[in-house]
Amino acid sequence: MKKILIYTLAFWLAWGLSACTEMLDQVDPTGPTGEDFFATENDLQLAVVSAYSGLSSSNSIYSLGIVGFEQFSDNVYNGSSTTDGAHATWTTFNYDPENTNLQLAYTGFYQMINQCNQVVVRGPEADVSADVLNQAVAEVRFLRGFGYFMLTLIFGDVPIVTELPSDPAGFAPAASPAAEVYAQVIEGLQFAEANLSPTAAQGGRVTSWAAKAMMAYVYLFGADELNRPEWYGLAESKAAEVINGGPYGLFDELATPAENLRSIHLNFNKNGKEHIFSVNHFNGGGNWSDGDVGTTVPMAMNPRQMRNNNNMWGFGWAYIYEAIRTQWDDNDARKDYTIWLPDEPIIVNGDTTGFYNQNAQNRCCARPNGMGYQKYWYQENTKNVNGVSGLNIPVLRYAELLLIHAEADLLADGSLSADGLASLNAVRARAGLPALEASQVTIETLLDERRWELFGEGKRWFDFVRKRNSLPNLITGAFAAIVAGDTDGDDNDFAAFNPERHFKLPYPQTALDRNASLVQKTAWAGN
Repeated sequence: MKKILIYTLAFWLAWGLSACTEMLDQVDPTGPTGEDFFATENDLQLAVVSAYSGLSSSNSIYSLGIVGFEQFSDNVYNGSSTTDGAHATWTTFNYDPENTNLQLAYTGFYQMINQCNQVVVRGPEADVSADVLNQAVAEVRFLRGFGYFMLTLIFGDVPIVTELPSDPAGFAPAASPAAEVYAQVIEGLQFAEANLSPTAAQGGRVTSWAAKAMMAYVYLFGADELNRPEWYGLAESKAAEVINGGPYGLFDELATPAENLRSIHLNFNKNGKEHIFSVNHFNGGGNWSDGDVGTTVPMAMNPRQMRNNNNMWGFGWAYIYEAIRTQWDDNDARKDYTIWLPDEPIIVNGDTTGFYNQNAQNRCCARPNGMGYQKYWYQENTKNVNGVSGLNIPVLRYAELLLIHAEADLLADGSLSADGLASLNAVRARAGLPALEASQVTIETLLDERRWELFGEGKRWFDFVRKRNSLPNLITGAFAAIVAGDTDGDDNDFAAFNPERHFKLPYPQTALDRNASLVQKTAWAGN
């Protein structure tokens, strides 16, 4: 509870520092003000913590919004009805600039960026050593860089803000080209790499190794997004540096693939050796509305918990397409680990009478033949209802870094080296799959491996986005396969998809209303 209060206090403190309201004129003579807050090392550290909390706040996509990006893909759909749920219109690509969750995806990152800017600009006011200041600034520049990376993946060209406006009401930067946004991201990560400690003072805080790994991630995606093929080599080099010298590894030391996979998303393994960078959530109660610091992502990945009569219960916002039952190799342990198949036994607290019955669920069902999501279930399967979870949301796992390394290795020169192949096969071995030969590996092979390893973690859609030019048939083929493989006769969720409109989201109407320099994208003009 103490940790929750600290994070909550830090968040509201950062909000107070950045807000421009009449409340700032009501100075408490016994406490800090926006003008003199950055005085001590404790002030500086609170401000850094508040920047981290920007990723776990209710405005962050890592509270719930990442479910929406998963629903864009060929992995999951909005389950209970075509209109129910936080991202109901995302499954069918029928959202518009007024969409609330689209607005949160935009404002959430900018709020976090503002918290980072507070530290970068005002941190030097604190009475601290150069080493302490550099560490603090490096942490938030990593976070700020990551924020801009996600913004450009989601929206494309976006405003770059690195200063504190003297007049927030008149502060209206225009969108910068994606290439400039990437340059800003890389500059921040390079600073972080050079100035962060290689070890974290607390679990969940970023290190120089995390910065190197994130650079590999950014270089790989930037190579596709900006058509910079020379960046594949940079991604390969950075990934190899971390693989060969870093402190990370796979959870692969237990007896079976199933046990190893279950190790990934467990509270007692938070910030473990596989977790390079995660959004940390803290919620001790584990029941509905126990605190507001946790994430609702696991709950939204229906089904969640046992409720009554051994039925499953959840929001109903992320059922798995029926076609995946045949697309996914039965020999892949990740399949059984990730999804509930119809009539699959469910054992809770020794009770062996339960089974997965989609039709018996709360808010069920838009389709009769889909499947439920099991990946986060193992941690909390002894509880009744969990509305807010303390599970961390992984942003970059070591398994993904291995796949980044393999893909960058292949695309850097068109051939897969022994090292790149070893990275791919390490991920496959953990899943209980046989090793591949280099001649068997194509870019499609690697994208499939990413799909199954990262299923439900909000990655698939962004693979579609970054490959839209180099593999233009990837998304259309994926959507067609889902439609062809479903037998329930429902309308095509992807019928409204328009590449010009949907590969990048429109700017939220609220942002356009507040920023006269921000101009809506042509494909969305007039909605």
